[in-house]
Amino acid sequence: MTADPVHARAVRRFVLVALVLPAVFVAVGVAVQLVLMPQMPETIAIHWNAAGEADGFAPAWTQPIMTIAFGLGIPALIALTSLPALRRGDRGVTYRFLGAIAAATSALTTVLFTWTFAAQAGDGSEMPAVWPALAVSFGAAGVVGVIAWFAQPKEDWPKVPAPPAAPLDIADGERVVWLRTASMAPAAAITITVATLVVVACAIGAWLTGAPAEIAWILSALAVLVLVFAASSVAFHVRVDAGGLRVDSVLGIPRFHVPLAQVASAARVHANPMGEFGGWGIRWSIDRRFGVVLRTGEAIEVTRTNGKRFVVTVDDAETGASLLEALAARLIGETRAG
Repeated sequence: MTADPVHARAVRRFVLVALVLPAVFVAVGVAVQLVLMPQMPETIAIHWNAAGEADGFAPAWTQPIMTIAFGLGIPALIALTSLPALRRGDRGVTYRFLGAIAAATSALTTVLFTWTFAAQAGDGSEMPAVWPALAVSFGAAGVVGVIAWFAQPKEDWPKVPAPPAAPLDIADGERVVWLRTASMAPAAAITITVATLVVVACAIGAWLTGAPAEIAWILSALAVLVLVFAASSVAFHVRVDAGGLRVDSVLGIPRFHVPLAQVASAARVHANPMGEFGGWGIRWSIDRRFGVVLRTGEAIEVTRTNGKRFVVTVDDAETGASLLEALAARLIGETRAG
């Protein structure tokens, strides 16, 4: 862990709001539910439609399990994907935001599940309205999120622009091509794979269990979208040649192209997906950079002539950036000569 005392405090506070607070919320919520369990009907409402009427039911014992799964599982996923980089010394406002989101999500789900559970204690003859529970839950989430945000110290992380790479030595008229494949980090790939499998399993389960057709179709469409997203975002082909920089998904789409005439400069930089871009994949950063950020490590950053910047994480980024610098300089020379 970093020796910087401010950052060390930021890591401790992140753990507090993203893991400790959710654990406390869920422990209290589940304890209340277990105390009320003897008073619960065998089946309770767990879902309400847009009119606020109960339209989904399940055994009462499933509510504490769902409270743990959502109230603690989601914050744990956020924390465990962020903590390794934080402990290495990475920083940025994204981590502070994720800590607040983790705490707020836990408060929202725990209050909502516990409130709707407690409201059905008794003979279960009357289904409770869901609107008061939703209002209180979102209110609690907002308050907890704000508190969690300010509980974490502000860390300024000035991003010093990287100097342009030294141009490669290439002759006039020489044809040069640089090719690499950029792959997603194992942790991110595993996370996407697990999420995809969960959505697919939910879709299959909806059809097998006789869920309403509209729900089954919605889940199926979502599963297809998630599968396409996963397949099109885990790996990209990166190419630098006289046409500029091309970054294409292994599926062929999406595709990104920075024409050589638009390359103002190219540099090798170090990219941190979570700290700078808020995650992996095709991302926008807080400082308005855009790119394909698949893992922590070296990347090519191209500054366009209009000031916009494009980033792609890839091995041997120094060579790719140097070739872009050389090709762009040669194009400028040819344009002036012509």
